[in-house]
Amino acid sequence: MAAIQEFEITYQGLAATVAEHSLKHGRVFHIDFAQPTMMPLVITVAYDSDDKKFWTSIPEGRQELAEEVGKLVAGYIRNKKKEICATTTVKKSPVLSLFD
Repeated sequence: MAAIQEFEITYQGLAATVAEHSLKHGRVFHIDFAQPTMMPLVITVAYDSDDKKFWTSIPEGRQELAEEVGKLVAGYIRNKKKEICATTTVKKSPVLSLFD
């Protein structure tokens, strides 16, 4: 399965490579840590019984790590969206109106 996008985050002072993949019912993120003792992690957003979002690992069992890394992934994506919005709203050249 090809990655939609790849980017890097910093976890515990070390780089971690994140690859986003799209599935039929959502997205998953595969994280490879630079620290050799840490196994790769796959995370996704899930919903609890109150319909509240939370990050979880696939397979389950690394919940605490999924929550920590998930927040970093979400932060990266939010910042990326802000950059895209900012660059698309800047006028590249003045357009004269018929009334100018």
